[in-house]
Amino acid sequence: MKPALQIQRVEDCQEYLETVAEQYTAMQSIAWYIDQIGVLVKSFAFINTQVAVSKEILLRNKKEAYNVMMLSAKTNNLIMSPSLAKDYIAAAISEHQYNFDMCDRCRSTLDLTIEALRSCLSALKSEYSVTRQTF
Repeated sequence: MKPALQIQRVEDCQEYLETVAEQYTAMQSIAWYIDQIGVLVKSFAFINTQVAVSKEILLRNKKEAYNVMMLSAKTNNLIMSPSLAKDYIAAAISEHQYNFDMCDRCRSTLDLTIEALRSCLSALKSEYSVTRQTF
């Protein structure tokens, strides 16, 4: 079964990432960072699927908008400039473009956040290792 686009969940995930980012600046335990990475990796899997679904919907609607535009132009005996055609299609698929962009940006944010947390985790482990050696 093909997954459905769940843009509200994507927007909720993006909002969660913005909210929880404030916690990353405070010193946390190694276990806390590991738990956070686990939560984010689970979200990453969902968001990757949403990117694929939103892109498929975007491309399908782009093709439909192109076909409608060409049929309308042919029916009305109009010649459209490439820039006008591009603007027409962009307007016709704007909501689908927004959905794709939101999914893609959320995926990028997740990726960067996971990498940042991995760096924090590595730094904490190094610090912990140095601290243990000095005692």
